[in-house]
Amino acid sequence: MSPLRFAALALCAALSALPAVADTPPRPVVSEIVAPDQLPVRSFTGVIEAEKEAVLAFQTAGRVADLPVQTGDSVADGAVLATLDQVTLQEDVDAAQAGVTSAEASAKAAADNLARVSELAKRGVASQQVLDSAQQANDTAAAQARAARADLARAQNALGFGTLHAPSDGVVLQIAVKPGTVVGAGSPVLTMALGPAREAVLDVPADYLSLLQPGRSFTVTSRVQGAAPITGTLRLVEPVSDATTRSRRIRVSLPGATAEWKIGALVRASLSGDAAPVLTLPQSAIAGSPDAPSVWIVAEGRKAHEVPVTLGPALGGRVVIATGITVGDEVVVKGVHSLTEGQALGGRVQ
Repeated sequence: MSPLRFAALALCAALSALPAVADTPPRPVVSEIVAPDQLPVRSFTGVIEAEKEAVLAFQTAGRVADLPVQTGDSVADGAVLATLDQVTLQEDVDAAQAGVTSAEASAKAAADNLARVSELAKRGVASQQVLDSAQQANDTAAAQARAARADLARAQNALGFGTLHAPSDGVVLQIAVKPGTVVGAGSPVLTMALGPAREAVLDVPADYLSLLQPGRSFTVTSRVQGAAPITGTLRLVEPVSDATTRSRRIRVSLPGATAEWKIGALVRASLSGDAAPVLTLPQSAIAGSPDAPSVWIVAEGRKAHEVPVTLGPALGGRVVIATGITVGDEVVVKGVHSLTEGQALGGRVQ
């Protein structure tokens, strides 16, 4: 036997003596089948405010003479809230009236003189220059009379504007001036809640907002004794978050709020668990990065496939998945950071 053939036979014998190497089976995975979930009860603390408020001001300048209301007072439509010094305003009216009387007398005299000069000019007694001068004097006096009447109208309006009335039934929330204060036209005098409509104003964590759409119902309870709970409706989510807390302010309308629901009272608004179902996963299922979260699903052929997701709020160890998965998906919930795209996966371990 040749040496080469002997070596080949020896190698075959050695290989046949080695144990057979079994194929490594795919790793089993701890996974979860996506199913609709109910939100747990979540509540937020806030305060009662009026749905409509108005900052009221005088339409004329003057010195505040009287403030017959106080913060917290309930007032009726048309009630007097504040007055300016009427003496000064009346003096302005009297002076303007005197100005009108004088200006109208001057205008009448100028008109009479123009009529006389015009007649003389027709007879050739008065020159054109004299006629032009009389016409100019008449026009000037008439303009001065119109200006005086306008001044009188403004003074009379100012006298009327010197009393500030409530535009509707409501509550005085804040007073910005004191008697004796000199205010300009349009300067804030007081803030008033208009009408009986009330709302709960709440600060909500920003990551919870994906579940809060206008029209969403809340159960609102007041800490004021005797105030029965009210079902409120989300009216507004303010567009800007607080830079420090990342919370967003929401406003919940309170239809049928009674007198016990006083402005400034503390309330608690609960988002009940019977709301529309959502999709949630354990926190351990979230892969990717904070800016680009993802999850691993078991795709066809039991291959690992990474999909991007949009996260909602965290709720008791689970996180709401707003987009990216559907009901029935099998999602890996443990060991997600060691998976690779297309990796073969074994059976499901619950």
